[in-house]
Amino acid sequence: MKSRYPALQLVIKVIKILAILITLAGIIASTTIMAGDGLIHIDSATAFSVFAGMLGILASLLQGILIYATAELLQCFIDIERNTRKTTHLLNTR
Repeated sequence: MKSRYPALQLVIKVIKILAILITLAGIIASTTIMAGDGLIHIDSATAFSVFAGMLGILASLLQGILIYATAELLQCFIDIERNTRKTTHLLNTR
């Protein structure tokens, strides 16, 4: 079935891709902080750098999941509209 909202479908795909890219970038940045090679120079193997890195990884994962969930919520609204339209059509044909 052809979508009634092709632009919204494109937005959903873009949001999902951005969610994955943001998550990966955050994990890479956090890993470099843990290694002591980040933009903010912290002596490697210190407790703070490991803590900051782990916190960054956790925050990146949480942010990625929430952004991805936003795209899924938009898809859910489209599915609700489609199912409501089908139900209305079925009820009017009897």
